[in-house]
This record gives sequence, C-alpha cells and structure tokens, in this order.
Amino acid sequence: MRGDDFTPGLYVKRGYVITSRGCPNRCWFCSVPKREGGLRELPITEGWNVLDDNLLACSTGHINEVLFMLAKQPHPAEFTGGLEANLLTLSLARAIVDVRPAQCFFAYDTPDDWLPLRRAAEMMHDLDSRKAKWIGAYVLIGWPKDTMEAADKRLREVVSLRVVPMPMLWMNDKGETDPDWRKFRHLWMVRRR
Repeated sequence: MRGDDFTPGLYVKRGYVITSRGCPNRCWFCSVPKREGGLRELPITEGWNVLDDNLLACSTGHINEVLFMLAKQPHPAEFTGGLEANLLTLSLARAIVDVRPAQCFFAYDTPDDWLPLRRAAEMMHDLDSRKAKWIGAYVLIGWPKDTMEAADKRLREVVSLRVVPMPMLWMNDKGETDPDWRKFRHLWMVRRR
C-alpha cells in the first residue's frame, strides 16, 4: 500500500490515530520520504495515541486541532510516532503538557539532535510537575560504522536528561538488522524495566 492510499482511522486499532503522513526532512536513514513523500495533513479522527511521522512539522492550526481532540479523549494522550525536538517551542511544549500525556517520544538519531533533545527535555520537565518517566527518546543505533560503545554513550546521555531511551535498530534496504545489535538492543530494553 502506498501512503497516498491511506484513509485515517481505517487501518489502525482503536485509539491509534494518524493525522498526517510524510515528513519534510530527508534523513539518510529514514524510509518515510521515499514511502510517503512530503508532509500531508489528514482529516483528524478520534484517538489518543498519535502515530504521525512528524506531527510538529504540521501547521500550527493542525497541531492545535489534534491537541484539542486529545484533550477530549477518555484515555491519556500518547505521542508514540515521535516529536521532532528541533521544532518544539515553549508554547507547543505547554500545550502538549496540558493534555497530560502518558508518554511522548522525541528522537536522537544524529549528533545534531542532541542539543534540541536536551532543550526539549528541559522544557517538558520544567512545565510538568509529575516527575514521572513519560518522556522518551528513540535513539538510532547500529548503522554502518556505529559502535556499541558509541551507542551505549548516546543511550546513557538520554538517561542523564531524565528521559527514557528507546533504542531503535537501523535496518538496511532489505529490512535486515545485525544479530549482535539485536542483542545489544535487547539488553538495553531489559535495563529499562
């Protein structure tokens, strides 16, 4: 199925919602631009777990409509599709914290993501008094020339921000991952519990 053929609310389980497809970024490791093309805002359907590729790249009006919809849901909001920390403003951070999410994830895919992630984590922690571990970061690991020592350092950096790391394995064009990196990821996942 191509991204063009997507109907919001039809292909996901109850509670999951996709309000946009695609991403304006062209990250070397990501299949979204090839599969989905540029960013497209979709009609907003009811749900509480937002799976968008890059919600914060959407227009302010669209993001506000999504947050308004989430505020009316019977379940806590979740942003498991990921939020681009570089696009997070103080007003967006406040609006996200106001829907009291159960979890939200940013990304730490490249070294350029570190400072925006740190700033986003500080903003979210400053705005939210819950002190719960609801802020996470997807951390890309295992790409060509990555080392387990370097990946371990990135994951520990995320922990130092009071953010829960979620190691995400790089896959080649065939969708394959290295078995040693799978073991490394498993050890980090066990550590999270």
